[in-house]
Amino acid sequence: MSNDLKYASKNIKLLLKYKNWTQKDLCKKTGITKITMRRRLNSKIPKWSMLEAASVADAFNLSVSDIFFKKMKLTS
Repeated sequence: MSNDLKYASKNIKLLLKYKNWTQKDLCKKTGITKITMRRRLNSKIPKWSMLEAASVADAFNLSVSDIFFKKMKLTS
C-alpha cells in the first residue's frame, strides 16, 4: 500500500505552492497537527489514514484519488 501513496507528498507540496499555503495553513484546515503533517510529507513511506486523506482532499476541494493515487501536474 505504501507504494500506492508515492504521489501523495509531492502532490500535496505542489498544491500548497499553487494555493500559496503553508503546512500550517493546511493543518488549520484539516485538524492534522503540525508534527503529524511534517512527518507525513517528509516520510519516504507515508502512512496516511483515511480520515487524514479525506481531510486533505476536502481542504483542497479535490478527491482523495486525485491527490493520493495520481501524479499531478499543475499548468498555468
